[in-house]
Amino acid sequence: MKGTAAARSAEHGPHSVPALFRVALLRDGRGRRLALVTLAFMVHQLCEALVPILIGVVIDRALAPSDRSALLWWLGVLGAVFVVLSLSYQRASTAMVDVYGHGEHELRQRVMARLLDPRSLRRRPGPGEALSLVSSDTYRVAGVSWSVVQQAATVTAILTASTALLVISVPLGLGVIVSTVLVLVVMRRVSMPLEARGLAEQSAAARAGEVATDMITGIRVVIGMNARPEAARRYRAASEESRRGAVATSRSVLAYGSFSLLLSGVFLAVLSTASGYLALDGSITVGQLVTVLGLAQFLQGSLAHVGTFASNWIHKRASARRLGDLLDEPPLIPRSEATGAATTASAPALRWHPSEHGEPLDLRPGELLGVVPRHPGHARELSDRLGYRVPLPRGELLLDGIDAVDLGPDPVRARITAPPHHGAVFSGTLRANLTPGGGESDPAVLGAVMLDDVLERVGGDQAEVGEHGRRLSGGQRQRLLLARALHTDADLVVLDEPTTAVDPVTEQRIAEGLRGLPATTLLITTSRILLSACDRVVDLGAAHPEPNGTTR
Repeated sequence: MKGTAAARSAEHGPHSVPALFRVALLRDGRGRRLALVTLAFMVHQLCEALVPILIGVVIDRALAPSDRSALLWWLGVLGAVFVVLSLSYQRASTAMVDVYGHGEHELRQRVMARLLDPRSLRRRPGPGEALSLVSSDTYRVAGVSWSVVQQAATVTAILTASTALLVISVPLGLGVIVSTVLVLVVMRRVSMPLEARGLAEQSAAARAGEVATDMITGIRVVIGMNARPEAARRYRAASEESRRGAVATSRSVLAYGSFSLLLSGVFLAVLSTASGYLALDGSITVGQLVTVLGLAQFLQGSLAHVGTFASNWIHKRASARRLGDLLDEPPLIPRSEATGAATTASAPALRWHPSEHGEPLDLRPGELLGVVPRHPGHARELSDRLGYRVPLPRGELLLDGIDAVDLGPDPVRARITAPPHHGAVFSGTLRANLTPGGGESDPAVLGAVMLDDVLERVGGDQAEVGEHGRRLSGGQRQRLLLARALHTDADLVVLDEPTTAVDPVTEQRIAEGLRGLPATTLLITTSRILLSACDRVVDLGAAHPEPNGTTR
């Protein structure tokens, strides 16, 4: 029963395949524009089908009777058809790019918003998978607009040609209609395995991209550990799996296309043979024979396209299912209805009551509080909890007397800055990595964390740091991340082992610098040098806090 309910939700929920197709097609007035574009492409195909019809008319009504005035008249009509044919295609193609581009942009915005959801995801995709979702999957799903337009135009071409053939010969027209239906049914049956293969291919490509991203990001670590052979082996395995999936899917698609082309070729041969016999019997004129042969060639391409209808939609459905799975992924931090508690003057601005400690900790403005974790993993856990990156129990963190669970992640993170221990340095200048928007830096902070020395060595704050900060040493990167955290307007800055990559002398100077800053800071560390500079030290491995006797 649960599986049935989940399948029903996947087909009818807000992020189901049809719902995502509607986003790509109909949102923000795109439905009206898409209808106009579809009409323009249908007019184009109508004109394409009229060309061989008009050529046959010219033969029968102008060339056969040697009528010059009729020849000029029908050539004028043919020229007008070519003008409409050309203009309709140009205008429709231009407008279609706009419809498709806006649909793809909205899908990418939705996917990015979900990936950046402040409540996070229970199963967060890796970098390679996330890139695949944002790029190739949104590209495929947005392409449904092209499918609608092109398939509507193809059907228009077939209906126009079939009508003309019915007028010329009822058996020929009926043969075309029956052949079209048969091609659709047969190709639908043949295409059914393609969706599963498309999903497997996209998943394998995402895994290969994730492995490549890991290798590139950690290339210095890989080289330092002399693990290049193992890294290469892992990537070869992931790449080989992706290659096998891509080759299998491509072979299926090529076989599918070849079969579709074979069917359309058989149709062309049968139609040409039948029309030739009718012309020999005198049932149709020479002009009608030319029209039939021209329409037969025209219909070959249309019927071949009809054969790809199913595979075209199946690949888009596979990508839409992947996007829907991401958008439906439950949040890691559950939503909670606010209790409506009001800020009270008597409540401390920041109160933290970790489960590892018996008494709540009220953080005083300007205080440097040291917290000793039980082990490195515990330090990461404390940082994640204070940064509200993981679910919090009620009562652990209160801001102005209001529980963080009721406030939600964004308001909490606006007041508490708790960057992860392994922060990211981005490509660009040192200043762009230091302050939001590349604004002016605080000289007091730069001096406190010894970043002014780094500025002198790299050539100033406009110096490029390289991809992922590769021009900086480990200690320089750590000081940059420390300075970035202290350049916020948050009420509390939480630092998780911020000096593990610097030497003891530099660490001592950073400890003294942190002590001199007015920011309220919570240091999660086991470093005795840093702890000696703190106003209070709380050992979460002990039963009670142990003040170090220093005052500020």
